[in-house]
Amino acid sequence: MPRSTLPVRVPRGFRIIAHRGASGYAPENTMAAFQLAERMGATEVELDVQFSKDKQVVICHDPMLARYGYPDLRLADLNLDELLKLDMGSWFSPYLYEGEPIVVFEALLKQFKDRFVYHVEIKTPAEGLVGAVLDILIANGLRSRTIVTSFHFEALSEVRDLTPDLKVGWLVRAGEFTPDKVDQAAAAGFFQICPPATETDREVVASAHARLAEVRAHSVKGATEMMRAIDAGCDGLTINWPDWLVHEDRNPS
Repeated sequence: MPRSTLPVRVPRGFRIIAHRGASGYAPENTMAAFQLAERMGATEVELDVQFSKDKQVVICHDPMLARYGYPDLRLADLNLDELLKLDMGSWFSPYLYEGEPIVVFEALLKQFKDRFVYHVEIKTPAEGLVGAVLDILIANGLRSRTIVTSFHFEALSEVRDLTPDLKVGWLVRAGEFTPDKVDQAAAAGFFQICPPATETDREVVASAHARLAEVRAHSVKGATEMMRAIDAGCDGLTINWPDWLVHEDRNPS
């Protein structure tokens, strides 16, 4: 897509969700990425939560930390004080982001409060993680501004059992955006189904809308996938470059 065509305008209700913050420009899931997303005008962010060894909820995508420069470390083997000593920015740019720490989930909520809608992905459904996440959301008064997502159906069912009014979104993989999965999500009372952007088309999305409130796309690798999800009638998408989209009633400058 030529640069002159960006940003793409979308309807006001379309969810422009900064994927792990503005992760196309700053190290994913760090405070720098979430701060940049806000400066770009994003009002919704996606993030991944896991337990540290001492059962603190932290924001990180990978269970193993090799991609961030620590090939021998597993997040669940480290206590919070050990995790906070790690440099989670240099892997992206040692010049710009050296020393960026891992983010504690509650610290993010306290920083941004109700300025964001939070799409919280349960990465590894460790025992007690769902309950801990819900307790933090409730303590910070942000339950109504959160959608909990996961690839793990059982984790979302646990959310529904513990907090029936909290919205959940089921992330499905390639080949799984099927009528059976839509029916399963609807029967469980889920709010969203979240397919890969490459598997969205207008007919399939319309069929899902007959059973579920929203269809939200993930795995947007570039402009082609972004436009496919928009043209298919999705209600939103996660994107590493939140400045590529702007709501129709907002000045992009």
